[in-house]
Amino acid sequence: MEVLVMNPAVLFALLHNRTAYPLQDWATFDGRQLILSWACAHFDVQFSGKCVIMYGPKYGELVDWQAGPAHRADIIGFPKASLILEAQAYLMCALRKTVDKILEGVDLDKPATTEKWKLMTKLAFRHTNEVELWSPYTNQAFSAPPVFSIDYLISIARTRLHAMGDHLWFLQTEPAYMRRYIRALCQGEFYKTMKKDAAGAILTTELFDDVLTYWHWSWIESECIHVKSAHDRFRDSILPGAPLPRVYDSALGALELFLVNEVIRRATRFGIIMPQRPGFSHKWNFRWRPDVGPTCFKLDRKVGAPVDQKKLFDADPLEWCLSQMQAEPDKQTNYDHAIMFAFLEYHLAGSDPKEKARVDEVLYQKLSDLAACHEMLVSVRLHRPQNIARELDEVERTEKRVAWRGRQMEGYFTQDDCSTLGSALLRDFYEAPLPSGQKNTTWLSRSQTIRTALEVFWNGLRKTVKQTFELSNFGTEETQTCLAVISGNFTQEYKDIVQAERQQILRSMESTRITTASLEQKEWGSNSTAQPAAPVPKSKNKTRPAEQTSATEELYHAVADMVVDTEPEETPKLTVTKRAYDMVRLMFSDTAEEAAKSIEWDTFVHAMLDMGFTARNGGGSAVVFENGAPIEGRAAGGKIIFHKPHPVAKIDPVMLHAMGKRMAKWFGWQRGLFELAS
Repeated sequence: MEVLVMNPAVLFALLHNRTAYPLQDWATFDGRQLILSWACAHFDVQFSGKCVIMYGPKYGELVDWQAGPAHRADIIGFPKASLILEAQAYLMCALRKTVDKILEGVDLDKPATTEKWKLMTKLAFRHTNEVELWSPYTNQAFSAPPVFSIDYLISIARTRLHAMGDHLWFLQTEPAYMRRYIRALCQGEFYKTMKKDAAGAILTTELFDDVLTYWHWSWIESECIHVKSAHDRFRDSILPGAPLPRVYDSALGALELFLVNEVIRRATRFGIIMPQRPGFSHKWNFRWRPDVGPTCFKLDRKVGAPVDQKKLFDADPLEWCLSQMQAEPDKQTNYDHAIMFAFLEYHLAGSDPKEKARVDEVLYQKLSDLAACHEMLVSVRLHRPQNIARELDEVERTEKRVAWRGRQMEGYFTQDDCSTLGSALLRDFYEAPLPSGQKNTTWLSRSQTIRTALEVFWNGLRKTVKQTFELSNFGTEETQTCLAVISGNFTQEYKDIVQAERQQILRSMESTRITTASLEQKEWGSNSTAQPAAPVPKSKNKTRPAEQTSATEELYHAVADMVVDTEPEETPKLTVTKRAYDMVRLMFSDTAEEAAKSIEWDTFVHAMLDMGFTARNGGGSAVVFENGAPIEGRAAGGKIIFHKPHPVAKIDPVMLHAMGKRMAKWFGWQRGLFELAS
């Protein structure tokens, strides 16, 4: 009720979706909302040996119990079915009374105008003060009823896979991106209290967890594709009220089992990370145990910090919510993850900046992946007819697909390996002095030293992991496919990037040298006709050394003296709004001034909307942008995920440039493709 009062759009969405779709379409979702209360025996129900049909035109009819239809959830026992029907009747009655109240005093004889309503329902709904559309996963009660779509599940997995793949690419190839990420990971008292080798080991573990996440998303995608293959093969035999084809039933059961174990894995991992983060570490005592291992520590709750869930909810609703998300999804007495994500959204929306900051960037991105996995799991479990549940031992014994062989692998490296790799990364890369001042040979040498340290880390990680794969039942081609995501510095693309960066700096140095020589000769009164390649601005007398010239001035001189041969552009330019044009120029900056600018998140989203994209919350910090407007040479469609910055909704320059490179990769964007609309 509080949400309905605060946000009129929620009421409008509830009215629309509950009246636009028949009750039987809502039956699976409404039944799922009763799981916790049913398991806790909160209801006083009447018993009957009869069952109720839960699909099609016979929805709500009484029938005798039969094993097949009951196990497929085509029919449900009378006690639970009566609760679902009663809840639906009560809700429809309440909505009818609400509409009557709204229409009091309205002249019903006047012709109705529905254009605004049609536009609102067509474009979907968003929360107050939010730019992006809301997520159907966390707002399912106010969205269209869930419908199983294997294509949608493939889309979720593939979009997440691409996002994590790009993230890993930048970690290997962009030193600024890697330093930013390490800084985000190593925040708080937890990291300040540990020794360097322990910090390095934990850092390596966190970075490798991103690699594991990529592999698991690729395996989820492959399982979804396997289900789609079976679905397309037996499409005409998948009907309400009929048994599922055996091959399709088996594939769907395997996907469900993989997803439920993935939710458990991610929830467990989140529970390990959460006490280490700055927003929650003050409630825990950490005691390092080097006698056990370099990364081992004992974790104890501080005296006075609530442990009882009721007390924790009253004292710290945020920690209570995040603690509930660590629960296993199959335990019916736990809160559903989707409800907890909705609670988190609601809580943070009404919180002050300090409270919001407790859920930092690292936690939010972990929550985002957890939400995506759980959304896929719920979608599979709402499939009707329902598949037969499979056991883990049976699936691991019978299924030989890469996903099931991959999830059984473990022990990729020892704690000593983690400590050695991570300590070197911190010492030689993160804590090493950055190139600064004028871009000369010294600057170039420091830059190469930084890159070399980064390459050494990934080379060591890849070597260790490769040994694990070679001892597994993975084939050579499968091993190479898995290792490709951490082999960025071996690719020709990376070599070209490094070479282009080096050549650009050398040209800048040469251009600056020529300009300086020309200016000196002119000042001496020489009769030489040599002139600078471009006008040189008046310079002010400076008392500091020349190598401390600002980055803006350096780049100005370099760009002014460079002569670039250009060919006529064949691709016609696309006209865009000023807001979108300014965003593109910052994404693909060509001056030091542009390269140092950030952008507000809401401005970025509005600019993407101007470019023909839709933006929808994807759970956690993820926002899914879907392309609806074609670019020359590319069809419309395609999705990409960007994470909303938290707690301050502003995209810093490092992330903005990375986002630009992702848009160039997946949608063909470049600075010269767009022009400002007149």
